[in-house]
Amino acid sequence: MKFTEKTRNIIKERAGDRCEMCGVRCEAGQIHHRQPRGMGGSKERESRSAANGLYLHERCHFKIERNRSDGYEKGWLVHKWEASEDKPVLMWDGWKILGADGSLTPVVSPTELTGE
Repeated sequence: MKFTEKTRNIIKERAGDRCEMCGVRCEAGQIHHRQPRGMGGSKERESRSAANGLYLHERCHFKIERNRSDGYEKGWLVHKWEASEDKPVLMWDGWKILGADGSLTPVVSPTELTGE
């Protein structure tokens, strides 16, 4: 399922015209689903959440699709059994937890939440 226009606007506003992966300014970015739509990511209500989206320029979006294991490790992709709001993502300025409302919560590392 596609993001609603409201959710797309929340994601774009959160990004501030920067690719959320590398930090490069991009006005014509793409919205990436962290939970892939073809793997059940389209049927769940959470899939429409801003926490499930990243604003990326084309080069970074392609990099994630080309190297999916790295994408899962860095939170750019989320397995269907994981909640996007609970999965830290490595952004250009550090690890964050994304909120459904467009908020960003910094974390030191992905293991900070799990205690591993």
